[in-house]
Amino acid sequence: MMIAKPCTTMKGVVISAYSWERPVKIDLTKTAQCLKERGYTVKKLLPEMMLILEMEGYEVSLYPSGKIIIKLLEDASKGREMATVVYDCAGVLEVVS
Repeated sequence: MMIAKPCTTMKGVVISAYSWERPVKIDLTKTAQCLKERGYTVKKLLPEMMLILEMEGYEVSLYPSGKIIIKLLEDASKGREMATVVYDCAGVLEVVS
């Protein structure tokens, strides 16, 4: 399950991933490599902590828990679309969809 909502502390959208089947744990290094191969710019990778990338003109932060913050984006449905790409690369899309 994906839940997208406005971020209360800054302009942006927060997407959280949940699953009843298994814990959501994302390998940031593998996800970064997949996203690079799809043409997205990886700005910073701190394995086991955070991945920062640029997608469609927005700065996207991804955490091992599956939490995604898309800065300055105000459209939650657009955030869900972008999160779908990230979760697909992370190999958890079928679990959180």
